[in-house]
Amino acid sequence: MSREYRAVEGEISGTVNTPTNLTTFGAETGIGPVKVPANARGLTEIWCAIGATVDTAADSAGYTLRLSGKGMKSGQQDFIIGAAGGGVTNTGTIHSQVQVLEVEIDVVPNEDITVTVQYTGSTIPANTMGIGLVFEV
Repeated sequence: MSREYRAVEGEISGTVNTPTNLTTFGAETGIGPVKVPANARGLTEIWCAIGATVDTAADSAGYTLRLSGKGMKSGQQDFIIGAAGGGVTNTGTIHSQVQVLEVEIDVVPNEDITVTVQYTGSTIPANTMGIGLVFEV
């Protein structure tokens, strides 16, 4: 079994419950979908990394991921991918270890997958995220 890897990254909207499409890796501002490799058999893993800046002890958030578009053979799929919170009275940046979700998702080769993330909870002033998609080819 061989694999191909695709990545998107970027800053998430600072407004709670606001979907944000991530940028293709290295594009800085170019929001774009991930093209499914021509010889892909399926999506086998999703890698997720989150960074959040908290201002108060009350700051907390749950993060969700949506994969959609013509590249998703069975349609839109949603995932819970992480959480962050203050819990103390100082401020700082919280980061997560990369979470690896093992999945078995059928894809459509040469079509696009839109990667959208959002958070719920209290307002977190700065959120960044990286998402990796691992395709079996």
